[in-house]
Amino acid sequence: MGGTPRKPYPKYVWSPAGGWWGQPKQWKRNTLIVGAGITAVMAFVFKKSAELEKRTLYPRVWIPSMIWAKQFKDDNDPNFQPPKSL
Repeated sequence: MGGTPRKPYPKYVWSPAGGWWGQPKQWKRNTLIVGAGITAVMAFVFKKSAELEKRTLYPRVWIPSMIWAKQFKDDNDPNFQPPKSL
């Protein structure tokens, strides 16, 4: 059941993916560490992007970044207002 038996392979071949039938030790832990690292980097990029976001014109329709953008929370700029009506 399930396929052919494993065939002999040269022992001197190296591959970053593990070579033939690679089963790295602690692969679940390694995957979790990489996933946490990617999540941390993406959270930093999102936070920095939200801080730096500036719009010159008020959007005609609702957009998701209106939830987290500081520009929509502060009413300091009298020129940055929703359009009257279309």
